[in-house]
Amino acid sequence: MTAGLQIWNAAGQLMLDATQRVGRIKGSVYIPNNGLSGSQAADLSGGTPFFSFQPDFLFMHINANSPPPQISISSTGVSWMFSGSAGSFFYPVSGWLFYGVF
Repeated sequence: MTAGLQIWNAAGQLMLDATQRVGRIKGSVYIPNNGLSGSQAADLSGGTPFFSFQPDFLFMHINANSPPPQISISSTGVSWMFSGSAGSFFYPVSGWLFYGVF
């Protein structure tokens, strides 16, 4: 039995067919704005890994020294690091990182 989501427009044309790949979220981790690298171990070997980062804010200071985390994902988990110059007015973007498999 096929499972997923299909959406048609008013003319009856299929606009979205998500019956082939439905993502399953395996976990989440909060990334604080301390500018430190980190990782979260997870078994993501059951499909194609994906992630979604949901930031708390986009810019904290007018100097725009607010780098988002650079995220890497593999079958064994997720990791992140921040680029940019640490120092005064360095405000890395914090937020929730959701990860899973298709």
